[in-house]
Amino acid sequence: MTARLRGLPTLSIVLPCLNEADRLPGTLAAYLAHFPPSRSAVELIVVDDGSSDETTVIADQIAAADPRVLVVRTTRNHGKGYAVRTGVQAAQGELVVFTDADGSYGPEQLEKVVAALGTAPVAIGARLDPQAAGGSPRLRRLASPVFNRAMRLLLGLPYADTQCGLKGFRRDAAEALFSRARVDGFAFDAEALLIAARLGIEVVEVPVVAEDRQGSRVRLGGDAVAMLADIWKVRRAAAGGAYDETREKRVRDLAD
Repeated sequence: MTARLRGLPTLSIVLPCLNEADRLPGTLAAYLAHFPPSRSAVELIVVDDGSSDETTVIADQIAAADPRVLVVRTTRNHGKGYAVRTGVQAAQGELVVFTDADGSYGPEQLEKVVAALGTAPVAIGARLDPQAAGGSPRLRRLASPVFNRAMRLLLGLPYADTQCGLKGFRRDAAEALFSRARVDGFAFDAEALLIAARLGIEVVEVPVVAEDRQGSRVRLGGDAVAMLADIWKVRRAAAGGAYDETREKRVRDLAD
């Protein structure tokens, strides 16, 4: 029975937030205007990961006016990976997509990822044009490919852009990946892709364009060190078989 027949949303959009009181209203307004007005078509899950500003208040006000918006709060700040995992677990849609609450990826970019889920269980955005986010500070533009290269080398991932903040999943794939994921920080993307590889779940890359948004929460120094430390933990966990499941069992589960 499909989500549409059950009266549940077809698409769940997860927006992890940390102190996004200024940017969240514009992002929600853009998505709510783009998608159909019925909650049977779409739900937007705002996950407030321990914000110290008015993020929760603003999100609650928007949710009170539009039933498509659901607000989930954590008791303290855990990290983007934890927030995404929490949102995915709360999602009810047949398709689940997470994207940045700052509005870096507009509805049209998200639609590209959703369309790709018609051909593969996992679709990830890829910023293939280094000049696509033309307004981004030069240091951040240079650092992003360095991080991606480190992820690919340390985990053996073949993807051009592991860290793009726009990724989509069919429900069964989302449940398989995020029930096993354990990284709370920014390296959660790479962990999810590694788990997909271990489970034999197909992943396709979708070219997308990110728009620069001022006020980035990423700290290049501290976050880069933490990310690399997390990647080393993921590498060790994978070597110990923490993410493994036989391909045959996975195929049987998907067929049930």
